[in-house]
Amino acid sequence: MRLEIALSNVLFRRYLRSLDLSGDERLLELGCGVGALTKHLARLLPRGRITAIDVSVHWSEVARRRLRRRRRVDVLTGDVRVLDLDPESFDAALIHFVLHDISAPERREVLEALGHLLVPGGTLYLREPTGPSHGMPAGEIRDVLAATGFEEIRGLEARSRLAGPMFDARFRKA
Repeated sequence: MRLEIALSNVLFRRYLRSLDLSGDERLLELGCGVGALTKHLARLLPRGRITAIDVSVHWSEVARRRLRRRRRVDVLTGDVRVLDLDPESFDAALIHFVLHDISAPERREVLEALGHLLVPGGTLYLREPTGPSHGMPAGEIRDVLAATGFEEIRGLEARSRLAGPMFDARFRKA
């Protein structure tokens, strides 16, 4: 288990460095889970602010405890579609291995709500598994994002030894 955590930490750091964040962004993380990625993300945003959201009360509580010393991180429990967040209040959003867990009929509404929270031209960073038994096809991801007003900046289909096939992409709010 310790080796698995160490490897995932290395992968998180490498992935987050690839985002080229300036350090002062207001970022919304959709589906933060236990806050593992959020912890690393907070180090990259020393002048920024992270709002991490998860629908699970249990995982949100775990994330709050894990991130309690991070002054620029807020952990919220709930659905992004109904949380009381100001429109156009985030420069960027991040979805990491979460979109495929949102039911297909709800994805469009969730992404529209997320787009409503981003500033015009805001960036959505997305990384999703694409395997047939875990994930969703990259084409389906592209289609739902295009249908909700996002323009693809970059998309790469790759394979990770730990996570299998995945889609790593950036989109811009049109």
